[in-house]
Amino acid sequence: MTVNAQKYLVASLSLALFVALIAVGSVDAQRRAQAAKARQSELAGAINPQLERGRAVFVKYSCNACHGMSGAGGIKNLNAQTGGEINGLTRVSETYSHDELIERIRNGVPNVDKADPTGPDPPLRMPPYRDLIAGQELEDLTAYLFSLKPAAESSSSW
Repeated sequence: MTVNAQKYLVASLSLALFVALIAVGSVDAQRRAQAAKARQSELAGAINPQLERGRAVFVKYSCNACHGMSGAGGIKNLNAQTGGEINGLTRVSETYSHDELIERIRNGVPNVDKADPTGPDPPLRMPPYRDLIAGQELEDLTAYLFSLKPAAESSSSW
C-alpha cells in the first residue's frame, strides 16, 4: 500500500469516526430531552393530581392515538385542511374557553374540511364523547389539556 493510499484510508476512517460521534451525540441529546420531559410530567402530576388524572383520561379514551402522547399532534390525516395532519393540543388554552373545550369534546369534530375539494374525505374525525366522558373525568381531561404547552424553542449554544 502506498503512502498516499494510507493517508486516504486514515482520512476516511477519521471522517467515519467523526460522523459516528455526531450521530451518537444527537441520539443522546434526544434521549436526555425525552427523560427531562418525562420528569417534568411526573412533577406536574405530583404538584397537581388533577393533571395526572386528566392524562390518564387522555390515554384511557385513546386521545393519544391521534393527538400524540404529549398532545403535539402530527398524526397524518390524508387531505385534511389542517396540513394533512391531526391538530395538536398544545395551544388549547389560547384557542378555547373552558366551556368551548367541553363542548368540543362532547360533540367531537364530525366533519374535517378538505385541503383539495375534489379529493377524498379525510379518514380521521374526532368522535363525540358525550356518552363516554362526563363529570370528574371531563373536568380532569380539560384541566390536563389546558396545561399542555408547546415545546420550548430549542436554543443553540453555538
